[in-house]
Amino acid sequence: MSLPSQARTVVIGGGVIGCSIAYHLAREGRKDIVVLERSKLTSGTTWHAAGLVRRLRPSATLTKLINYSIDLYGELERETGQATGWIQTGSLTLATNEDRLTNIKRQVSLGRAFGLEAEVVDAKRAKELWPLIEVDDVIGAVWSPADGRVNPSDVALALSKGARARGVQIFEDTRVTGLQKKGGRISGVEVGDHVIEADEVVIACGLWSREVAEMAGAHMPLYACEHFYILTKPLPEVQALGKGAHLPTLNDQDAFLYARDDVEGLLVGSFEPHAKGISTRDLPADFSFDLLDEDWDHFMPMMENALRRIPALEQAEVRMLLNGPESFTLDSQFMLGESPEVPGLFLMGGMNSTGIALAGGAGKAMAEWIITGEPTMELNEADIRRFSPEMNVLGALEARIPEVLGRHYDNPYPGRSMETARGQRRSPIHAGLVAAGARFESRGGWERAVHFGGEAAHLPLSFGVPAWRDQVGAEVAACRNGAAILDQSAFGKIMVQGPDACTFLNRLCAAQMDIAQGRIAYSQILNARGGVESDVTVQRHGPDAYLVICGAGEVVRDLKRMRETRGDLRVEFTDVTSGYAVIGLAGAKAREVLQATTNAPVPDLKRFHFAPIEVGLARGWAGRLSFTGEEGYELYIPADMAMAAHEALVAAGASHAGLYASGSLRIESGFRAFGHELTPGTTPMEAGLGAFCAMGTGFVGEEALRDHNPTRRIVTLLFDTPEALPIHDEPIYAGGKVIGQVTSAAWSYRYARSVALAIIDLPPGGDLPEKVEVEIACTRYPATASLKPAKEAF
Repeated sequence: MSLPSQARTVVIGGGVIGCSIAYHLAREGRKDIVVLERSKLTSGTTWHAAGLVRRLRPSATLTKLINYSIDLYGELERETGQATGWIQTGSLTLATNEDRLTNIKRQVSLGRAFGLEAEVVDAKRAKELWPLIEVDDVIGAVWSPADGRVNPSDVALALSKGARARGVQIFEDTRVTGLQKKGGRISGVEVGDHVIEADEVVIACGLWSREVAEMAGAHMPLYACEHFYILTKPLPEVQALGKGAHLPTLNDQDAFLYARDDVEGLLVGSFEPHAKGISTRDLPADFSFDLLDEDWDHFMPMMENALRRIPALEQAEVRMLLNGPESFTLDSQFMLGESPEVPGLFLMGGMNSTGIALAGGAGKAMAEWIITGEPTMELNEADIRRFSPEMNVLGALEARIPEVLGRHYDNPYPGRSMETARGQRRSPIHAGLVAAGARFESRGGWERAVHFGGEAAHLPLSFGVPAWRDQVGAEVAACRNGAAILDQSAFGKIMVQGPDACTFLNRLCAAQMDIAQGRIAYSQILNARGGVESDVTVQRHGPDAYLVICGAGEVVRDLKRMRETRGDLRVEFTDVTSGYAVIGLAGAKAREVLQATTNAPVPDLKRFHFAPIEVGLARGWAGRLSFTGEEGYELYIPADMAMAAHEALVAAGASHAGLYASGSLRIESGFRAFGHELTPGTTPMEAGLGAFCAMGTGFVGEEALRDHNPTRRIVTLLFDTPEALPIHDEPIYAGGKVIGQVTSAAWSYRYARSVALAIIDLPPGGDLPEKVEVEIACTRYPATASLKPAKEAF
């Protein structure tokens, strides 16, 4: 079979991910699909993966994708005749401290929202389920009977067999040497001197994906780490289980270990705290079905943990210490989607050791995205658009990725943040925040001040009452009654200019932009399904000039939407994020403090208006709005004058507040936030923002909203007791049934209890249940629900 000269879709990579994408494209009816593999199918990461499939995950998206994968792996064998090795062994996750037990119980509660039953068991029951383990330090465990494992290579071969049966052409020993573009869009794949013209190209090359994406000028920030597990020869204790019997998958996350039986012996692997990164430059060009060198010195601390947990290993003969490279991302979530830089180029990779479990569901999600041009389910946490080009820096990847592997089993505490590759993007007033005692978290490459109590008010992290509660309480009080500086400089800022700027923005945004100069409009940017892709404020600076302000993580997706919407309109848009600081000033004394910085009069602004202003030695403009819901301003100051403005505000008596304080106030005020209440699968009507949609004006997504009667709504929850400490995604019950999930939560200093926003099922004309229960770590807490913001409803 010779290489074609044309194809509708070319998939680069013949591992389990590439095979899954090709299979699902073909199953959806897509024709003319080609898969190119540099060596043999499964020869990269797939063949040496451990094949563990756990249903309970810390997010709704991952749980849904893995549930689909498990169902698919059973169907594939019946469809293709190719065994996948799926065995439902169950899994057992141990806890040796209270925080770990809380974390795995939280996952049990989340699973129940999707009908997944898991059982919290004691140490005695854990020993019965896994007789080889020592449980003297185990305080509890979770038994998940529906989990299991597969043979990764067999899964990939079954997917490739199913794809071939639907007409997909697969070429092995075919190395891609280049990618071609026409008019900025992907147009073809080079294999030596041969070119395959293509409408779409999919990169699914595992740890080589970043380099292949660079052939087209696309960014795919991932990097490889060495990943270790041992395989033992047969053990009498395993043989005693009987022929065909299997142990559950064991997860001992406090010891950084996982284990399962393997050919009458054991497989024991680790996510060790001090992981080893590896560059693809250090791998042979023909690296295929290969492994890295054994490193017993590196693995020995993990081996000692394993010997303590599984004493039978002391008598075991180790068959091999397997060391294979796997790719990871900066935030430990995999990535998929269309390249923001190169239309028609789709990217998927950085699976963070969950590739086998996710392959089925993620491959289906990617195929649907390719066919429809939009995600068909909630994929925000995995969306490639969360990474800006600034994050695809080799030095950052080399520093951060080993930490990502090493913290794979970290408890996801509130306040947890990565420690490496810090300081990449800093606010123009960063030095002033440091001097004020800021505690920073790394978010999207930016250093964001979360509170101003320093380390003493941050550690130790906990699922209980956080160390920063009193500190943040003082900052909330300042936002209400004083004048508190909120650094919002990470907000995206996009200048939109040209004769057709207004027409363009009226098409892009759900609200209309025929506003007067000096006005600010709030709007959402929607997709064709009517879902929210971003929420923005838009300032009109002149007849043909606007400034769009968006969330820190939405710049890439908004610029992509703008390119897709522009058509032949005479308009240009420029990312000017780094050119300006945005300094929020919140509180009853905000105007008084602002006036104290200058002898020039502070403009008397109505809400959602802006005007030029002087702040000390700086000059910029002030907008009358605040994300906290309190009185205040947003000050837009050129970056080179931002410290001068900050110094003047501090000298005039302003204090500081961080993201935790503004988050608490936001939720009390009922303000929706992108990635929480607002997602590509949530409509403005569901979010209670239908009033901001100018129906009948032809904006993108309008058609999907015309006959839209929402069956879900965003509501406010106020908990009855202070013991309830929700974080995100907790299931909500009414009448004994799950009716929704928490989308944002914080401590309310107004009510001395937790307050939350949530999305619940509420059909048109239905009655909102006044009382609900929220399940947090297997305990249900009563709460009162309202369609109004907390500070209006309670």
